[in-house]
Amino acid sequence: MSASLGSATGKRTRASDVAELAGVSRSAVSRAFSQTAYIAPETKAKVLKAAAELNYSPDSLASSLAKGRSNIVVVVLNQVDAIRGPSLHSALIRSLQESGRLPVVLNLSPTDDGASSLKRHLTFPVEGLIVMSDSVSVDVARHAVPYVRPIMLNFERTRADVDSIVANDAAGIAELVQYLWETGHRSIGFMAGRSSSISSKIRRDALALEIARRGMHLAVEASGEFTYDQAFEAAPALVADGNLPDAIFCANDVMAFAVMDYLRLKTRHRVPEDVSIVGFDDIFMARWPIYNLSTIRQDFDSMAAAVTAILERRRDPQDRKFDPPTMVAELVLRGTIGRRAR
Repeated sequence: MSASLGSATGKRTRASDVAELAGVSRSAVSRAFSQTAYIAPETKAKVLKAAAELNYSPDSLASSLAKGRSNIVVVVLNQVDAIRGPSLHSALIRSLQESGRLPVVLNLSPTDDGASSLKRHLTFPVEGLIVMSDSVSVDVARHAVPYVRPIMLNFERTRADVDSIVANDAAGIAELVQYLWETGHRSIGFMAGRSSSISSKIRRDALALEIARRGMHLAVEASGEFTYDQAFEAAPALVADGNLPDAIFCANDVMAFAVMDYLRLKTRHRVPEDVSIVGFDDIFMARWPIYNLSTIRQDFDSMAAAVTAILERRRDPQDRKFDPPTMVAELVLRGTIGRRAR
């Protein structure tokens, strides 16, 4: 039953209380808060006046459930994305809220059992399931909510039973490698993310392909697990034995910050004079003067809008066919790529 918390007594105000105060029927209260139902203007005014006096607002969740639609969209995130998160996650949450949906965030660490976590938490009907976590595979997502096609962000498009939204990482990395070649870079180091991450694998494979095409050399690799602390600890492997590569490409911005800080605090190597550093994502910290990081930008707002567009099309039974767009990834040049004499 529709209800809200009354301001004076702390008791829940019901639609029947509003109807009694306004002197109208219970159905008139429902029509007054409907976007489509007809109600006489004077009747609606009485209902809204009574509702304001009783601090009443309709229970939109109960109403949507009664119509067979929950408006709840579960967003499954990686717990470790605390720094990167505000850019993408905030854009996604904002887009969902503006579309009238209720986002529910489920934070998982990469070591969590995704199947158990979803089974334990998803005990209510949902309109959508958006997966951005390594802990949840396509099969796990499909099994957890079999009546909804999962929307997988930054997963490869290898399944017809899910919607995948991906960025064209390879195009952005090709643009980067071409620029590195033109500025005299020949040996490249790579800081990978988690081994379970498809994004990290895609970026590493694209890098290896592009440098091989130009006769460049993938000189050294390390893994920073997509976190600052792990990347700081792994950074010495990239500059061991004095074999400093011309440039180091990191699979996200956070690890690039860690490598820059390690070089600044623990070595005599300078950025970009001795080694160039490039990240991926273009999060807000990349623009900070202390980093001024060259990076590959993902358009998070467009990605969030694409998710909402998929959900909107699913509501139209005549418009279920939808091919999600591929997001653009583009090189952003700032102050961490130097020139190498050849």
